[in-house]
Amino acid sequence: MDYIFWLVIGIMLMAIELVIPGGIAGLIGYSVFMWGVFIGLGGTDLALYAVLGITILLVVLLLTFFNHFSRTWIGKLFTLGQRSTAQQGYVSNDVQTDLEGKTGVAQSTLRPAGVARIDDQFVDVVTEGDFIEAGTPIVVVRVVGGRNIVRPQ
Repeated sequence: MDYIFWLVIGIMLMAIELVIPGGIAGLIGYSVFMWGVFIGLGGTDLALYAVLGITILLVVLLLTFFNHFSRTWIGKLFTLGQRSTAQQGYVSNDVQTDLEGKTGVAQSTLRPAGVARIDDQFVDVVTEGDFIEAGTPIVVVRVVGGRNIVRPQ
């Protein structure tokens, strides 16, 4: 009857893992539960093989479940099926290569990122690392991707 104690403790620890996630309580609970199974089966070599077999089977089942869950009908309820791609017109920031070499005025303090007014448009800019106070004239040094890199004029 000693094995029932270990089974109950293992189930309790795995239940705690459901409430307080982190992995530690669940792994310890699973180990304690398997110890209870091992003792309950007599503690022989056959019991050891049974525990190892159950563990390997559980790992394979969990890997299969997590790899295929998003394709099941219930998995589609839990996952977002839409993607925001550039082909669909979703662009995070326009690349404004025409700004290179133009001058403007820092509208906010650039620490090192902020907003500048260039050609009567508000543009997100980034300095080369220095802070630039609002109202300071700036020049766009280069445009890399969506980043407009500026320095004081």
